[in-house]
Amino acid sequence: MPEIYCRPDGETVPINPNETVLDALLRANIDHTHVCGGHANCSTCRIMVLDGIEHCTLPSGPELALAKKLDFPFHIRLACQTKVSQGKVEIRRMVLDRDDIGLVDQQLAHRGTGAKKNVALLVAGIRGEAEFDEVNFPFDVVYVISRYFNRLHQVVSKFGGTLNNFLGNRAIATFGVEERENSARQAIWAALEMQTAMGELNHFLQTLSYQPLQLTIGVHFGPVVLVPVDPTRPELVSPFGEAVNVATLIEAANKNAGTSLLVSGDAHQQVKDAVTTQRTGRLARTGGDLTLVEITAITGEPPFVNSIVSQATAPGLSLGQRVTAFMNRFKK
Repeated sequence: MPEIYCRPDGETVPINPNETVLDALLRANIDHTHVCGGHANCSTCRIMVLDGIEHCTLPSGPELALAKKLDFPFHIRLACQTKVSQGKVEIRRMVLDRDDIGLVDQQLAHRGTGAKKNVALLVAGIRGEAEFDEVNFPFDVVYVISRYFNRLHQVVSKFGGTLNNFLGNRAIATFGVEERENSARQAIWAALEMQTAMGELNHFLQTLSYQPLQLTIGVHFGPVVLVPVDPTRPELVSPFGEAVNVATLIEAANKNAGTSLLVSGDAHQQVKDAVTTQRTGRLARTGGDLTLVEITAITGEPPFVNSIVSQATAPGLSLGQRVTAFMNRFKK
């Protein structure tokens, strides 16, 4: 008779070829989670097949649909839909408590996370001739940096990106979370527009006797794992993986290179026919050298995704128009 070795319980369970893994576990008094009752509607009975997947039946139609929605790799199966024809199969139960059930619910509501996905990463850092927080009062720091992040958010959002992390003077934006094929192009367009916006911000700061800020940007294209980081807003995800480290290294390389925008060879490959480049170079690092390309311009139609700008913050409006627009928001 076929058998299942179940982790983390450490139990071996016999299974009949005509019963599901879920049925076999419950028969063995292993309290395996199955919120929907075993009908492939919730995925809480998910298991990881560690060994012997060739002995498992193929996914059913409902299981395939759910696996596609949640980006499951091939070895993540639903216990309520999986049978074992012969031999021994080793599995790990993946939903063990209420916290796990909550995470599964978030995945169903906001699409799957956990699979690797190729995205474009943009890391933006700001520097001054002196440490900005050491030469200004706290109010000045809040005022200036808030203006910077507000403009950064507008640009990133307009080109379909999401601001995920803030690390001191650095911000990380991700492009391509929603399966867009031109994520590298969007990131580079955003980077170039951010440079223009920084020039405008510095002009404004100088009129107020602030020292100008220097913006340096690194862009990389590569695989990451997207992980929800806020239980109250599961649609917000943060990228994890070596690609994040690479993008951060590229941004930092601008300082020694005397540049303001560097992209990796992988990112450049996605847009090479549409960009103007100045210099190329190599960055030595553990795990292999990086090809770096300085980009100064890009051609074609801007790949806008979200071009709607709040009337109250839209550039070019007079103060009176902006106040009126702001007040109108409360009348709707």
